[in-house]
Amino acid sequence: MKRENVENVKFKIRSGADLINQYEKLPEPKLLWNGIIEGAFGLITGVGKTGKTTFAENLAMSLAVGKNEFYGYELDANPRKVLFINLEEKLWRIGRRNSAQIDSLNEKEKALFASNYFVAPDEFPEYLMNDSDWENLEEYIKKINPEVLFIDSLTHMCIGEIERSVVAQEFTRKLKHYVAHLNITTFIIHHNIKGNDKPMTQDSIAGSRIITQEFDFALGLGNVPTAKGGTYSCILYNKDSGKENNAAITYSFDDNYNVVRLGESNVYDLYTEAKTDGRKNDKNKNIVTDYILSKHSQGSQSITTSELKSEFVETNTFSKQTLYTVIKSLKEDGSINMDNEIKGKYFINIY
Repeated sequence: MKRENVENVKFKIRSGADLINQYEKLPEPKLLWNGIIEGAFGLITGVGKTGKTTFAENLAMSLAVGKNEFYGYELDANPRKVLFINLEEKLWRIGRRNSAQIDSLNEKEKALFASNYFVAPDEFPEYLMNDSDWENLEEYIKKINPEVLFIDSLTHMCIGEIERSVVAQEFTRKLKHYVAHLNITTFIIHHNIKGNDKPMTQDSIAGSRIITQEFDFALGLGNVPTAKGGTYSCILYNKDSGKENNAAITYSFDDNYNVVRLGESNVYDLYTEAKTDGRKNDKNKNIVTDYILSKHSQGSQSITTSELKSEFVETNTFSKQTLYTVIKSLKEDGSINMDNEIKGKYFINIY
């Protein structure tokens, strides 16, 4: 039956010259921001606590109100309708953060924000569990008809482990069927569950073997691996740019959750400096932190010592003593808080 269906399909023969003639009169793609063109479909990815959502909100708002630059890169000052769908956070928390973020806007920009910036409604599902949820997503996007779309996060859109090829393939199939065909410039936030012991590349992206084939670009956010700490961004890849980009932009956030660009360097210089500054190797801590982040992204608000032992000690990743040392460090820096009622249980803090 399958063979008969193929034989019944009539394909028009097309030469390479036909292809060139078909597309040569199209205008050059318009640049949106930082080498990313309008209509591109890409990722904002990185390890935990790098502010991926907040960074994305800053970019989204800059586009909505028609800023002429963001994060040191030019924008065309053309206000765009933007839809930001956050599947992870409670709406009241998003609202409080967004209220602080727009405080620095002038009255004209606030009016543009009010008319151009849209979010998901209360009834929207936290996870896209079935075709009905995907259909609701598609319908809502069509209803808003945005020029730029942000979705947070891929983990809440993909049921299963993205590292498994069959899971990644099913996810990308649905993404094409329900979202990509709308031809909207799209940024999807993706939690990177791989470590930060070396410069980020496209191979650092969770599910990279398939995911990077389906997305046009990826902006990575990572932790600066030196004693002074901090965070940095870099373009991991961009299929619409023929050049390698090793620029690392360090940044922070002000009290109103607005991103502040601090400086620029070669990403490899950051890690060269890390090897010579005498800082203690945080590789084990990064591994555990990324695992905790992956659990949080799957909906878990807590984690137990026994879970961590099963994941790391019983698999001989490192010793029990090393795990306890890492847990102590995570408590000290506020990544986890101990449950006062249940011994060995910790609440996860993700910012």
